[in-house]
Amino acid sequence: MVNRYKQHFFIPEGIYLLNHSVGCLPQKTAIEQERFFDLWKFQGGKAWEEWLRLIDEFCKSLSTLIHSDSQEVCPQTNVSSAICKILHSLPLRKDRTKILLAENDFPSMGFALSQMERSGYQIKFLPIKDNQLFIDIWKQHLTKDTQLAFITHVNYGNSLLNPVKEIIQYAKEQGIFTVVDIAQSVGVIPIDVGAWNADFVIGSSIKWLCGGPGAAFLWANSESVLSFAPVDVGWFSHENPWEFNIHNFQYANNAKRFWGGTPSVLPFIIAKVGIDEINSIGVDKIRFHNLVLTERIVQAARTKRLTVLTPTEASQRGGTVVIQFNHPQKAYEKFKKENICIDTRVNYGLRFSPHIYNDEEEIDKVIDLMQEED
Repeated sequence: MVNRYKQHFFIPEGIYLLNHSVGCLPQKTAIEQERFFDLWKFQGGKAWEEWLRLIDEFCKSLSTLIHSDSQEVCPQTNVSSAICKILHSLPLRKDRTKILLAENDFPSMGFALSQMERSGYQIKFLPIKDNQLFIDIWKQHLTKDTQLAFITHVNYGNSLLNPVKEIIQYAKEQGIFTVVDIAQSVGVIPIDVGAWNADFVIGSSIKWLCGGPGAAFLWANSESVLSFAPVDVGWFSHENPWEFNIHNFQYANNAKRFWGGTPSVLPFIIAKVGIDEINSIGVDKIRFHNLVLTERIVQAARTKRLTVLTPTEASQRGGTVVIQFNHPQKAYEKFKKENICIDTRVNYGLRFSPHIYNDEEEIDKVIDLMQEED
């Protein structure tokens, strides 16, 4: 059966399974890119009105995807920048001196959170057991001295899907602020931020959303956002950016207080195309398709006595299958030689991530290359 979604994207030659890193470029993107330059070319500085409207459209498209209000979404350059803004907005609370994250979180997040030691915080890394992070471990460490819990929805190294809602609920009972990282899940796992009720959710458009780099985002819960006062601000963090009174800074009364100075534009125009494409297909459909293909990989790898690092239970895994080979570099080179686009991570394994534009025929070619002796 022909996969009709292949026609919606520019797919590099070969078999592309690198969607956990960079999703494929939607065909419609060139039109929107040209629109940005035409506005600049023919309107000069007057293009700003339309550029800002297009950024607002990005926020609306993302809101549709994650089931939120667009006023709760703030554009960001990348996820690291977003978490730094959140960290430095935290209100001081007596005896709340601990910040929690997990040993297997993406290192960039650990780098950012560790800087809070200079402000007197203790950074606590939750231990990983049997390549998993169990809810009981979270509960042991979500104590009354914790200021903030950083929770990764899907782990980059093994594609473990964490029980975010349960963790947030327990954290809130202890009065702990929560941030969820959805960089590795948004676009392939259905997400309802309202149902989670975290304080913040951060993510990017570059992976499963097929939106390219430079268009990350920060979602801030409208019920708690006024409790946070970011220090990295600019005129677009102002309640009224057009007031132009240098002596009167007033925070925006929504997520935009985390925005900053003059925003970049083109990355968000491009990213909106990818998000709209994902919205039109439907994340539920993408998730179902992904599970069919990843299950095929998981079962084949187990048959060939290869170690599957990703949880084999579908409800516990994200969009990626991670396999450990005895000779990972040799195995990687074999896939590379056959033009199968994957990657490998130290301490984890080779990562295979099928999107909606991949099909069973491609996956079977990948499986044929897997050998027990690799």
